[in-house]
Amino acid sequence: MGEKKNDLLEQFMQVHLLLMRNHHHNHMIFGLMGNPHRGQGRVLKLLKLKPEITQRELSDLLDMRSQSLGDLLKKLEKKGYITRTPSENDRRAMIIRLTEKGANEEMGNEKLGFDSLFDCLSAEEQVRLSEYLQRLIDDWRGDTRRDFGFRFHDFYHRHR
Repeated sequence: MGEKKNDLLEQFMQVHLLLMRNHHHNHMIFGLMGNPHRGQGRVLKLLKLKPEITQRELSDLLDMRSQSLGDLLKKLEKKGYITRTPSENDRRAMIIRLTEKGANEEMGNEKLGFDSLFDCLSAEEQVRLSEYLQRLIDDWRGDTRRDFGFRFHDFYHRHR
């Protein structure tokens, strides 16, 4: 690998480290709601878009196993962010509703400090960076040798 490519790799690793540090900082300050893209934060974010939904629909939308989602919902219910009630039409179905406390939980990018992440770049530079990153993502996704999730998935199902 040439020196320029080593420099690029080092820069990517530094960006990754800084993003992870920011994530851990948000987790320490805001707890589980510090990330609207994972876990309880992800469930709350979706419920803000659709405040009443069946557990089955939520499981399908989040692509989560019912048991894993049930564990997350139990924690959110215990904290007072949601309620779970049996459906009047089908007693086997659970209706998940966002409570007032859950609806008022702030989860925006402003709270997490993400909205100023790219302020050091002009609007034009942000567009170019986005285009470069998208090209890398598209290329890496198309190269199955780099698709570690796919390889892990195959390994997992072969060795179950």
